[in-house]
Amino acid sequence: MKILTTLLLMLSFLSVFAQHTGNVLPLKNNSIAANNPTLVSYASYIPYDSTQVLRNDPSLLYVNFERNESVLKHDFRNNAATLDKMEEMIGRMLNDSLFRVRTILIIGMASIEGSFEYNKRLAMDRATSVKRYLQQRFNLPDSAFELVSAGEAWTELRSLVEENQFEGRKQVLDIIDNVSNPWLREKRIRELNNGKVYQYLLDQHFADQRSAGYIRIYFDEIQPAITSPIAVAEEPEPQPMREVVADALVEEQPLMVESQSVPVMDVDRKWLVAVKTNMLFDAALAPNIEVERLFGKNNRFSVMAEVWFPWYVWRHNSNAYEVLNIGLEGRYWFTHSKKYPNRPLTGLFAGVYAAGGKYDIEWKSEGNQGEYTSLGATIGYTWRIGRNLNLEASASAGWVSGPYRHYEGRFDDTHLIWQRNGQLSYFGPTKLKFSLVWLWPDRRRR
Repeated sequence: MKILTTLLLMLSFLSVFAQHTGNVLPLKNNSIAANNPTLVSYASYIPYDSTQVLRNDPSLLYVNFERNESVLKHDFRNNAATLDKMEEMIGRMLNDSLFRVRTILIIGMASIEGSFEYNKRLAMDRATSVKRYLQQRFNLPDSAFELVSAGEAWTELRSLVEENQFEGRKQVLDIIDNVSNPWLREKRIRELNNGKVYQYLLDQHFADQRSAGYIRIYFDEIQPAITSPIAVAEEPEPQPMREVVADALVEEQPLMVESQSVPVMDVDRKWLVAVKTNMLFDAALAPNIEVERLFGKNNRFSVMAEVWFPWYVWRHNSNAYEVLNIGLEGRYWFTHSKKYPNRPLTGLFAGVYAAGGKYDIEWKSEGNQGEYTSLGATIGYTWRIGRNLNLEASASAGWVSGPYRHYEGRFDDTHLIWQRNGQLSYFGPTKLKFSLVWLWPDRRRR
């Protein structure tokens, strides 16, 4: 009887073990990571290697950026398919209790055009843009990302040059292999065959280096705890099942390593100044120029200086249109453009200004000369209309005051005869602007 009981217990144990094994194997075979090289177990973590040709790595997805841009556009080149695939993979993994997103590696990159330091910052901005895109769609902390600025894509370019046949190919490879200074490398390539080699590379290959590009998703796999339903009478009473499972999950839970948070590069570092002209003043034959510069945390503040200077005399001095105005304005930017969140000096703003100047306005030998000061407030909005071009619309109101002198022109307006003094005092609208804004980069344009 004891032998029969022992055999029955052994058969029962084998049956339970077979059922458990039969349940686990299909999960591994049907894993969302199976046949998907972009999803990599964290046990196989590979740090970034600057000598690796990233475009040949099947475990990396990549998105593209426009020239000199760090704004991630869903509809640019093949970005839509890549971003949709990436969202689908991360979404499935976050909803699967057997997997945990450990680290999303994002390697930003730029083509070789322009200065090395500028391109290194641009590459980091591009990586940060991809990170923000994913954080807008998933509740992922900063610690879930590893951002790398690969800077200029010399390794990628060399691989492309080696694979293609064109005039000057050997010279380009020789320059890349033997000139260590990146600025000098680019300069010598530009000089090959009167610039034709560089133009070929620009047309055929540089667009492929503007990527942030490269994205690999590392995960941890959580194994469910195995508990046996067989209880032997002589053994001590086991813990309640709820506590056993909880302890097992805590024991199996992987340790999340906090990666260093990567600083977001200030967008205004890309731009030296914004140079403007008010088209309404231009239409009124009043030459004018404005210069604006962002500053402060999160680029919320800017300071703007303006000058306008029509200085005309005609009809034998009987008519004059002479004004010299100099002003300063401080602005606060409430929002950036929703369509271009990384674009500087776009969106809604308000400011306060102070201005002053002098004038001589004469019509048919009667006129006024004077000096004035003005204080007031401004509100406006700016749109992006080109790669380096914005359009600004604003209105100002405030006080204008100052002394003036009324005169008459005599002796063919060779003499101005004083008539009386007066005091200008005005409160109301002072300026209306529709300005073209040219954003001036702080480095050579990529």
